[in-house]
Amino acid sequence: MDFVKNAIGRRVPTEVNGVKKRPYKEAFDPSYGETWAGRPGKARMRHGATKVTTLDEVVSLLKDGDWISYPHYYREGDHCLKLVVETLKKHGKKNIKILGNAFFDVCVPWLPEAIKDGTIGGLIGNCYREMGKYLTAGEFLPWVVTGVGHGNRVRKFHTGEIKVKVAFGPVPVADLWGNANGLLGKSDHWVGPLGLFLADTLWAENTCLMAGEVSEHYVFPRSLSMCDVDYVVKVDNPGDASGVGSGTLDIDKIRANKFNSEIAAQVMKVMESAEVIFDGFNFQVGSGAGLIVLDELHKTLKAKGIKAGFAIGGCSSLHVDMLQDGCIANLLHGQCFEPSERVITSMLHDYNHHEISTGEYDDMANKENAVNMLDVSVLTTLEMDVNFNVNSICAGGRIVGGIGGAQGVAAGSKMTIMFLPIATGKEGKSFPRIVKDVYTVSLPGEVIDVAVTEEYVAFNPKSKSPYMAALKKNAKAHGLGVVTIEELHDLSVKKAAEMGKTPPLLEPTDTPVEVIEWRDGTLLDTLFKPAAKK
Repeated sequence: MDFVKNAIGRRVPTEVNGVKKRPYKEAFDPSYGETWAGRPGKARMRHGATKVTTLDEVVSLLKDGDWISYPHYYREGDHCLKLVVETLKKHGKKNIKILGNAFFDVCVPWLPEAIKDGTIGGLIGNCYREMGKYLTAGEFLPWVVTGVGHGNRVRKFHTGEIKVKVAFGPVPVADLWGNANGLLGKSDHWVGPLGLFLADTLWAENTCLMAGEVSEHYVFPRSLSMCDVDYVVKVDNPGDASGVGSGTLDIDKIRANKFNSEIAAQVMKVMESAEVIFDGFNFQVGSGAGLIVLDELHKTLKAKGIKAGFAIGGCSSLHVDMLQDGCIANLLHGQCFEPSERVITSMLHDYNHHEISTGEYDDMANKENAVNMLDVSVLTTLEMDVNFNVNSICAGGRIVGGIGGAQGVAAGSKMTIMFLPIATGKEGKSFPRIVKDVYTVSLPGEVIDVAVTEEYVAFNPKSKSPYMAALKKNAKAHGLGVVTIEELHDLSVKKAAEMGKTPPLLEPTDTPVEVIEWRDGTLLDTLFKPAAKK
């Protein structure tokens, strides 16, 4: 396999799974331009007949080597991907490849086993935690997994880079003709927006909904339309709402964590200093300490008597509180982290709570994206290096995270704030989190404006943010401890040494197990199989 160094000095292959690849050049490559794909399939006469069928009938459409697709919105509560894979095995299908987005612990051990026996030929999508162990161990070779962000997955559909034969999508309810949403049906199966699956329905040759409930009456509202659906399969359980959530949403519990409170206070100081909180500003704030930021933003907007133009991203009841309190004009809901009655009811009844697709959120092949309207975003990561490159995937070579929507958000936002602990430690082991070189790059430093830790912040000297001048001018007055990224690295190493001993990084072999793509499909980095421990 041949390798080249890309523009940020990372070693990437020129070809992945037999397909030629381009190395990353820059976040906003002016030469980018791809042709849109035509829609596959052909028209035929319809008479309002039911589309309800069996999974066996749908799987019979597949030939060995075909691509299928599947969304990840049920996360750890998903039930249907296993059903699909079991049916593929039953029919003796081989080398079926999956265009996904994320593969969680719920996929273990049956998905790795299906790869081992040849039923599944490869994956595109982020392998989390237990799935990551199989990946780094080389269990999916000779296939090299591709890590993608939300928008890049849509881009692959939109440009015809991947041609999917059958898209399978779990839903709590669909009607006989294929209209569906994630807001009705049994509350145990609620999942919220289905925007992560919309591109699948538009560009896959065949679309199959796997519905917990099949209604004989037209389903409204429609997140997915019968115009784009070929088959409906009744299943006992499409997924558990309890598995959708992303960590705790208990704001008091989050505040009780000292790190979260300190980080949130720092982030708020940065936002106030940058003068980015104004009437009509647009924002996205992540989870964890980000939820404290959200709560503090709510109080600030209320005190100032102003409202945000829109908030976007994975929404929670905290967002709904702000919306209904008049502190956000519009809530754009792309995926759900809390399919509670409060959130679902708001989606059904609040006129300014909008469900949007992942493509509208961030697909570079679109004519515009919502992320490009963001004034500020607050994201978190595992580690950052002295060039502001970010790693949200590996902790000491162990895969724990993925890419999610961060690439589009960081690139589109006029100011991107990235927070992380200065160092972490446990049981005598410690890790600096501001390092010389990150283990792998999930976000290029070019799109990061500010690094925030518990005590210090560092500004990217290459930042082009229109809010940077105000931030630099007001930082001291707001009590921010400003250091260079190199100084922050030194402080991080020192703090880690105080917490314990930093173990050596796992030495990589020359065998790639995953490539990380930027949102335009170019290669940011390569994850190599670690060498055996001596």
